[in-house]
Amino acid sequence: MSSDPAAEGWQHFDDPALPKVMLGHWHRREGDGFAYGFETGEGQANGNGMIHGGILATYMDHTIGRVAREAAGGRVATIQLDLHYLAAGRPGQFIEARAFVVRRTRSVIFLRGELTAEGKPILSASGIWKILGQP
Repeated sequence: MSSDPAAEGWQHFDDPALPKVMLGHWHRREGDGFAYGFETGEGQANGNGMIHGGILATYMDHTIGRVAREAAGGRVATIQLDLHYLAAGRPGQFIEARAFVVRRTRSVIFLRGELTAEGKPILSASGIWKILGQP
């Protein structure tokens, strides 16, 4: 990926639902859904100089939650989120997030997601979201 997400078809957007340390949000349409991405920097690094696992977990939970909300047509809440850290993210990398619905019932939605950096998986996730109803 180039250093300019816009050159790759990404569109910048503000996301007030995420902590201020997570600035630089992007999205682009892919098929029937969206891919999400965020810029990283030194302010998100842990003591080892890598992107803090909590930052990655927050973004994955938020991204899967967006997909669950769209599938439910209303509000949702995370019931369970299982994360598998596969590789380190580094400050300066553009991290991409994708998620999809595995199964939906009347009251819950099962989803999976993945974070990648430079085309390589760094985190995989699966979880369950409770359907709460209309906003």
